[in-house]
Amino acid sequence: MIERIVHEQLDDLEKAGPGADLVDVFTESVPSRVMCEMIGVPESERKSLQRHVETLGRLSSTVPEALAAVSGMSGFLARFVPTRMDDPRDDILGDLIRGGQLTEQELMGMTATLITGAMDTTGNMLAMGIFTLLEHPDQLAKLREDPELMGAAVEELLRFLTISHLGASRWALEDVEFAGQTIKKGEVVTVALPAVNRDPERYDNPDQLDIGRTDHGHLALGHGVHQCLGQHLARTILRVGYEALFDRFPTLQLAVPSGEIQMRDDFVHYGPRSLPVTWDD
Repeated sequence: MIERIVHEQLDDLEKAGPGADLVDVFTESVPSRVMCEMIGVPESERKSLQRHVETLGRLSSTVPEALAAVSGMSGFLARFVPTRMDDPRDDILGDLIRGGQLTEQELMGMTATLITGAMDTTGNMLAMGIFTLLEHPDQLAKLREDPELMGAAVEELLRFLTISHLGASRWALEDVEFAGQTIKKGEVVTVALPAVNRDPERYDNPDQLDIGRTDHGHLALGHGVHQCLGQHLARTILRVGYEALFDRFPTLQLAVPSGEIQMRDDFVHYGPRSLPVTWDD
């Protein structure tokens, strides 16, 4: 299914022609379509859900805008989940319903998590990885020469880019001394994921992109029991997406200077707003 969707979106990219926006045609659409098909979201609902997710992820959204997005998302879930509970289908949500271990509210929360993850983090990572590889032609050439490096390349891009800047927050249950800093009971600690994933005490040359790196162990997708629910799906989408794109368009390059690429610096998760690309016909 992922391969089919990826190639369908690449067909659209080819039809759009050189100068097309890769974010609009490819990186935003692929993970959204994959997840919506996996949980059975009707196509008629997908664009409005995408708008709600973008509003909730934008740091500059006003309170009324955020509340409207929450209301819109909640309204969809209130219609969608009970209907599926009455008639479970052969998809992820149907499996969860038939498992009988989740309440309606839990199923709604799980569905919201799956949708927002697909429409936000994976799309941004797909776009940011492509942008980064195009800006590191030596690494892209190495990947073309040895496609077996794709798995390691995905992990290295996750480490190197870390589009989720803040990890989970934790409240101290008691006073703690850590690295010369006193953390008092009740204070909150938030992990800066980019700093962790580029820790010079953990990685050799941490600020260098090296798709041949074998020592990963990054925290881009969490750690321990608090790991990303969709991490394996995300990795699969990234691997299939990168492989198919660079195979289909071997001369792919940015259509504008890299300095003109506008970034989503006002969103919770980082990535390019648009990514105009070109290639030789």
